[in-house]
Amino acid sequence: MSFATLAALTIHDVKNRLAAMAARAEARGDSETLRDALTAAGDLSRLLACYKVDAGLLQPDIDTRCPVDLVDELVAETRPLTRLEIAGDCGLAPPAWYYDESLIRMVLANALHNALRFARTRITVSARQTDDWLEFRIADDGPGYPADMLANPTAAAPISDDGVGIGLHLARHVAALHENHGIRGVITLENEPGAVFSLKLPR
Repeated sequence: MSFATLAALTIHDVKNRLAAMAARAEARGDSETLRDALTAAGDLSRLLACYKVDAGLLQPDIDTRCPVDLVDELVAETRPLTRLEIAGDCGLAPPAWYYDESLIRMVLANALHNALRFARTRITVSARQTDDWLEFRIADDGPGYPADMLANPTAAAPISDDGVGIGLHLARHVAALHENHGIRGVITLENEPGAVFSLKLPR
């Protein structure tokens, strides 16, 4: 068994243990431990997905999904983890779209947890249709993205203690896996003035 395969199996096992820890923390109302366990499990899920990308094993399971349900679930899952206001906005969302829900959920959950570190009072999770695109957005009222990230949006993101590099690297791969007639999904970053993470998927 190769080291990469062994590492992937170990990551999967540890991720399952963290999920059990999160369940126990939720049962006793320990929001801090719950948040730490979910964040760590998410980091491992992204690391495992990156391994699959490099090995050519990450294949999307694209089917009809409901963007409103996904936003509502992300908001409901995040609210117990913070005192920040977590709001959903799906007024312009389509009733259905085609995408891999588990991969898109992983990307949005990572962006949402990043926003938790920097938001001052509020985070908004939204979905909306613009012409032939579905756009998911995670917007916060924090200080915004660093200028160097906005100046080079397609450059490789630096790997930091916060794990931003791995999350953004994976997000771009996941977006690109959603393709229709040669048009691929894209990730954009901007400040309005707080950070806005956007995932756009073609029809």
